[in-house]
Amino acid sequence: MIITKDLVKIYRGGVKALDRVDIRTPSEGIISFVGSNGAGKTTLMRILAGVLKPTSGYVEVAGVDVVREPQKIRERTSYMPQGSTPPGFSTPYQFITSYLMYRGFSYKEAREKALEVIRLFELENIMMRRCSELSYGTQQRVVASAVIASDADIMILDEPTSGLDPIARRRFWAALYSLKRRGKMILITSHNPEEIESISDYIIVMSRGNIVAQGDLKNLLRSIEFKRVIEIYSEDSFINIYEEKLKTDTVYRLRNMIVSYYKDEDQADKIVDQLSRDGLKIRIRPVSVTDLLLLRGDYLYEETD
Repeated sequence: MIITKDLVKIYRGGVKALDRVDIRTPSEGIISFVGSNGAGKTTLMRILAGVLKPTSGYVEVAGVDVVREPQKIRERTSYMPQGSTPPGFSTPYQFITSYLMYRGFSYKEAREKALEVIRLFELENIMMRRCSELSYGTQQRVVASAVIASDADIMILDEPTSGLDPIARRRFWAALYSLKRRGKMILITSHNPEEIESISDYIIVMSRGNIVAQGDLKNLLRSIEFKRVIEIYSEDSFINIYEEKLKTDTVYRLRNMIVSYYKDEDQADKIVDQLSRDGLKIRIRPVSVTDLLLLRGDYLYEETD
C-alpha cells in the first residue's frame, strides 16, 4: 500500500513539482500514474523509490516510512528511471543476469530468471547482441525486463514504453498483465492513459503536481458525468463554425481539433450524423481516463504521441 499525506516537493528556484499530494492505494497489483509531461509523475516515483527526499509531507510504501528509512524501501524496490538504458557493451542476457546477481541472486538463479523474462518479453532474437546495436525502445524493454525479473516486492517503471512503437507497446503491456497474479506491487507512469487502462488495478491521475482523480477504472469512468465524446478535426477557418453546431455546454478547442462532451448518447449520434454529412473528419467514442485530464486538468492531446 502507498500512503502519502500533504506531500510537497519544491525544487530550486521555487518550482513546485508536487503540491500537497494525498494518495492511498491497494497493497498489490498494477498501480498506474498518468498525466501529461510535467505533471509530477517522475518526481513522485523518485520519492516512492527512496532516491529523492520530499520537501515536506508523509510517505509510506508497503508499511515503510520512506523519509525516515529510505534504505529499507530501496532494498525492497526495483526501480527503472525514465529514459534508462543498459550499458552499450553488454548483451541483454548479460545485463539482466548481472542485474539479478547484484540484487542477490546466485549465478545459476540469475541465468534461469534472465532466460525466463527474455522469453516473456520476446527478446530471444536479440539476447546476444550488443545493447549499443539495439534501438532505444528495445534497450528500454531490456531494462524493464531486468526490473521485472528481480521479483522485488515493489517494482517501479517510469515511462517504460516511451520509446516503443505501437506493436511493441501492446506486447509489453500484455507481458506485464500476465504478472498480475504474483501478489507484487507494480508502479507504472505513462502520459498516455488509454494504453494502460485495461491492465491497471488502480489509476492515479495527475496534473501540475496535483491529484486530479484516483481509483479503479470503473469508478473513475463513473465519476465523469458525460457518456459520449465527439472529436472534430478541421482547419482553423472551419473550427469556429462548427463550435456553434455542437449544442453542448462543454467544448474544448485544441489547435485544429474540437472535443465536445454529451450526457445524452442519442443527441451525440444526431450531431455525428449532421457533421458526417458535412464531410468532416470526426471520431465518436465513450469517455476514458484521458477525459479526466482534459475536464479537470491541463491535458494536451498532442503530447500523447
